[in-house]
Amino acid sequence: MASIPEYERLVIPHLEDLRRYCYYLTKSKWDAEDLCQDTLLKSLIFFYHTEPYLDVKPFLIRVARNLWIDDCRKRKRRRLAIADLSKPHYTDNDYVEVRSAIEWLAERFPRRNIDMWLLFNYFGYTLQEIAKAMSCTISAVKSVLFRTRDQLRNRNAVMENRKVIVLDVERWSRAIMQDRPQGLLSEG
Repeated sequence: MASIPEYERLVIPHLEDLRRYCYYLTKSKWDAEDLCQDTLLKSLIFFYHTEPYLDVKPFLIRVARNLWIDDCRKRKRRRLAIADLSKPHYTDNDYVEVRSAIEWLAERFPRRNIDMWLLFNYFGYTLQEIAKAMSCTISAVKSVLFRTRDQLRNRNAVMENRKVIVLDVERWSRAIMQDRPQGLLSEG
């Protein structure tokens, strides 16, 4: 646990390098300053609760990089959500192909498996994001994805034929066609 004066003693020699690195990442004076402040706050909280690293500069750089990556992902999702509103409607042929693939999955896998598989493989969600969105643990998500992938790979395995719920198939198909992962997370 580091005190605030000790934290300042460790960080101040690296502030200018951190600011330059933040500017290198963001290419904007204002965004660089925000990123630098967020990095300092996150590292202060970390050092307050744990022993500080001996190599403070690489730690600060890593925190800044990770924060910037997280911010870029958030911005990308926002852009996709906004672009989603202006997308033209899909053609009937595309819908038929997607719908038949979804029906095939629905005959073989439970709803939860399909939701997680689509979020991970089609929409690119991380394990953490899926666990949070579906109110379960990361290990549960890993387990479901592993079993689903394993069953998809092993085509000779006997897969149980399930009763297809038309509303689920429609929900999954629309989520894919409209490129809206939120459609997977709502049951209606």
